[in-house]
Amino acid sequence: MGQPYIELIDIHKSFSANHVLDGVNLTIEKGLVTCIIGKSGTGKSVLIKHIIGLIHADSGQVRVDGLPMNEMDNDQKHRFYKQISFMFQDNALFDFLTVWENIALPLTEKKKMPMDQIRQRVKEKMQALEISKHENKYPGQLSGGIRKRVALARALITEPVAVLFDEPTSGLDPVRRNSVHAMISTYQKEFGFTAVIVSHDIPKIFTISQRVAMLDQGKIIYFGKSDEIFQTDNETVKAFISGKETGKET
Repeated sequence: MGQPYIELIDIHKSFSANHVLDGVNLTIEKGLVTCIIGKSGTGKSVLIKHIIGLIHADSGQVRVDGLPMNEMDNDQKHRFYKQISFMFQDNALFDFLTVWENIALPLTEKKKMPMDQIRQRVKEKMQALEISKHENKYPGQLSGGIRKRVALARALITEPVAVLFDEPTSGLDPVRRNSVHAMISTYQKEFGFTAVIVSHDIPKIFTISQRVAMLDQGKIIYFGKSDEIFQTDNETVKAFISGKETGKET
């Protein structure tokens, strides 16, 4: 096992009578790609939103580098949240902003970096993701694949330690899904960030992941190396990854 970065310990979360997470334990290892799989409605997106504070657990603990978040002071929490970027399922780009403005937004809204530095950083990210020629276009003028690149550039603009991806290939055709996988893998290696990916692209997502966690009935029922999941003895996991469970969408 690698060095633990983020640990979720005995996480419980309910919405009214709906018990979504029922004692989840998961370790995110630094510098690796971890994918989270499971059937539709199992709470995968709810789970990763606990990491960035969009959702708070009813009970349980989130630790960062061994330090419980509920013991952090405001400055420590702020520093951690600055280390994390979140790439939403629908990209969450602003239609009224250009590509350049969308990418620069996490920096310009903070107003703590000189504009010449912002311009340089945006230029570098656009060049790295090969979207420079689109800088003055609006999201509605872009293909689905380019919008994904813009969303990734915005997620990387703060030079995060970790990036969380919530079903990054949702709504894309097989060719574009493969392209997004390749993009995530390439830039994860280039920039070295820790990645957590909620995905239903089985088994292809395993090719860019080092760790796989499967969420079922509120618990992690499998966690291990991606190249070992096909040897599991867990019948629920075997049925799911072979496509025998009803509902392939997750």
